[in-house]
Amino acid sequence: MGQAYTERPRDIPGLQLPVEERWARQVYWMYGVVLDESTGMDAPEFARRLRVLGVETRPFFLGMHEQPVFGERGLFRGERYPVAERIARQGLYLPSGLALTEAQLDAVCAAVQRVLA
Repeated sequence: MGQAYTERPRDIPGLQLPVEERWARQVYWMYGVVLDESTGMDAPEFARRLRVLGVETRPFFLGMHEQPVFGERGLFRGERYPVAERIARQGLYLPSGLALTEAQLDAVCAAVQRVLA
């Protein structure tokens, strides 16, 4: 599933796909993408537009410094981590799973292309 996703939307402008290196391989538990700010939208807006086209997504996890449980304990008070914050606000997970068919994968990629075109 992960390799199929990487092959299909790789040429869509404004979409950053997972990167693999020889020393760091993806397990594709989920397939996360990050929107470039040049798209003019954040992940919630991207998710809303995909939902209109029938594609459900999941938001990225917040950085630890923004997790409510740590804030309630006074941890990370006043700390900022701009990269983690940007990724949390610009990233989302596309549908994935062992039961995802080629046709469904094609439909997701077509919707992503349509929203970012």
